[in-house]
Amino acid sequence: MVCTAAVRERPEVNSEQTIAETLPRLYRDVLDGLALLEELGARSEAARWRTEAIAGYSRAWDAACHKRLQELLGRIDHAARDLERRGRPSLA
Repeated sequence: MVCTAAVRERPEVNSEQTIAETLPRLYRDVLDGLALLEELGARSEAARWRTEAIAGYSRAWDAACHKRLQELLGRIDHAARDLERRGRPSLA
């Protein structure tokens, strides 16, 4: 079984990093989480959330984009943990 620990901790924006510096890693974390969902069998949910991630990442790299990706990663993490615990898909 795949472990959700493979999804890295969410990057935080601090005074030394700009949002534009943290977004690529956050987006990569989202994509890694989506790959995990696919491995766990939640392919349709992963595809839907991938579309959402692409749309968010392709817009302005600002605080709203960072927040959307953070929230999406939270939903992905929650769904992956639920899948691992229960062994079947569950939408967050």
